Amino acid sequence: LPHPPREPVVDSIRVLVADDHELVKQALVALLEQDPAIDAVWQVSTVSEAIDGVVRHRPDVLILDIEFPPSAHSGIQMDVFHAAEEIRRLNPSTRIVIISGKSDDYYIESALRVDARGYVSKSDSPEHVVNAVHSVVRGKGYFSPTILERIKVVRNGAKKVRSELLTEREWDTLGYLAEGNSKKEIAQLMGVSVKTVEKHTQSIMDKVDIHDRVKLSNWFNREKEMGH
Repeated sequence: LPHPPREPVVDSIRVLVADDHELVKQALVALLEQDPAIDAVWQVSTVSEAIDGVVRHRPDVLILDIEFPPSAHSGIQMDVFHAAEEIRRLNPSTRIVIISGKSDDYYIESALRVDARGYVSKSDSPEHVVNAVHSVVRGKGYFSPTILERIKVVRNGAKKVRSELLTEREWDTLGYLAEGNSKKEIAQLMGVSVKTVEKHTQSIMDKVDIHDRVKLSNWFNREKEMGH
């Protein structure tokens, strides 16, 4: 029997670390420099420096802190996601790995939208950062456990966060639930039967994998604050 094809061995990986927290940045740099496959590690502290650093060094991987405050670049105020789009335009070969202390669906959805290849939660083990670097240079995605549990893969293979799976009617139902309305009250407000409200509620719980009404309301309120 023929042997399965081996994954290509990648060495001389070049990484740019962009984080405005000096302690976190230095820890990431030290961690990455221990890996013999990583040839060079550069570091920057602002969104603008991240864009300039990608243009100057052409890194294979950019590790980008999602919580960067906006900063001006070429006269344009940019947040992290606008910067990621600009980086993808200027050097499409640089793979972006997001690191963050935030794991709300809004942030994950935004990262997927700008074609980030990886997303590592700061609450997960640091080794996931190194794993992410190796995975994305091989053309694969990488999401640490805390992030992966919030992502679902739909039929066409696309990655969706849980909030993207809800229909408009389910969002309406969830909004009324979060306000403390009973299912009977929601049925009256929406002009549907109680059975339909129960069906919407069960579908919501299955899609977002939250089966407690209080926790579901808290999740809705967080997502609403984020812009959903």
